[in-house]
Amino acid sequence: MEKLVNLYKALGDAHRLNILQMLSGQELSVCEIMQGLSLSQPAVSHHLKILRQADLIENTKHGKLVLYTLKTCGLQQIYPLVDQHLGELLQATTSDIKPSALRETPNYCDLMGQKKSVCEEDY
Repeated sequence: MEKLVNLYKALGDAHRLNILQMLSGQELSVCEIMQGLSLSQPAVSHHLKILRQADLIENTKHGKLVLYTLKTCGLQQIYPLVDQHLGELLQATTSDIKPSALRETPNYCDLMGQKKSVCEEDY
């Protein structure tokens, strides 16, 4: 589950998606990514860290220079993980949906220690 959370976290940000697109077919340094996205070095480093945690990118050192590339094996793992997760969600939506306890016990919010207005709120 942690791998899936890291993956969705990595893919859930426009800057990180832009970084992945920038790294498509080329290696880049932090400076090049900063220039391409008009972000600060700490911001780019933060995004790169999240992408590394999700196993989507890797870095190599060339002397003192650190270059980032897409990680092929990490990218190949996306499809089965997401496919399985979305498949499970889809299967759950096509089966009989279990009714909320609140439907059967109108004072359920009170029993849970919540205000009734919380249970009635449309977020």
